[in-house]
Amino acid sequence: MIGLLLMVSALGIGFDPDHAPGVLVLVLSSTAWPWHQAWRSTRGTGLRPAWIWAALALGLSLTAQLAALGEPLVTGRPWAGRLTYLAVLATLAALVSVLNARTPGNRVWAGLMVLLVVVLLIPWLEAPWRLRRARGLAQLQLEAPWTLFYGLLALVGLTNYLPTRFGAAAGWLALGLVLEYLGLTRTDWPAERRALLWSSVSWTLAASLWTARFRADRAPAARARLERLWFWFRDLWGVVWALRIQERFNRTAELKAWPVRLGWFGLEPVEHSSTALTLAAPPEAEAAFRGLIRRFAQPWRIEEVLASDVTSSCRPAKAAR
Repeated sequence: MIGLLLMVSALGIGFDPDHAPGVLVLVLSSTAWPWHQAWRSTRGTGLRPAWIWAALALGLSLTAQLAALGEPLVTGRPWAGRLTYLAVLATLAALVSVLNARTPGNRVWAGLMVLLVVVLLIPWLEAPWRLRRARGLAQLQLEAPWTLFYGLLALVGLTNYLPTRFGAAAGWLALGLVLEYLGLTRTDWPAERRALLWSSVSWTLAASLWTARFRADRAPAARARLERLWFWFRDLWGVVWALRIQERFNRTAELKAWPVRLGWFGLEPVEHSSTALTLAAPPEAEAAFRGLIRRFAQPWRIEEVLASDVTSSCRPAKAAR
């Protein structure tokens, strides 16, 4: 049903853009459930501030489409465009928040994202503390160097998740950010075309969240408790932190002469090791890994991940249902 709703709304944007916002309101409203599931899955971790930003992005996207219902397509739907831009900034703040999703400091870092949003609102300002008085679509534009800053944030935030199980969801977000970039920089395009971009950006946000929900229960099969914990951490925190933790773990493994190393796809035997076929990690290896991620998740949350009897460690543990 969700796939059908997403398909119908996408077709509506292309073939019936006047009524597409009404369907998009339904699509965006449906994302409350996957967002809530993700909120429960991130309990006891430093990721919750990022999901607060994600909720704000969804709410702004929904409000944008409600505003679009009262704006004719020929006007370019400027209020829908303004709200969509704010939703995109909240999305960028959510992605960047993950880069310091650990305690202590995660809440302060999430607060700094407010400054990020303010910085990207500067193009809307004509003078200090005074909004531009431009009407219609004249205010909806982005020029250098703001476009470079926008692109850098998008690149860092999205590539952090591309090699994980949530890579497809990051792909939808990438498409939405590109469409928003086009809408803000191609000021010579017809107003109707730019109005379609605002709807398309909201659609990609909903598609991304539902794709992430579908992928959440499809973690790689873990052959050991340590691998289950690794896949959970790798996919939720992304490449930046995963590679750093992986490096520190392997450095410890080398010093202690353990027969395994931690690769991107799980445990790997040491080259030319006589125990290459067993992949038997010593008990202290799991303890070492738990020590490395202690600032990212509470001990009881880590225990829930290890006690889970499903292959997906992103799904909330049964005890919490």
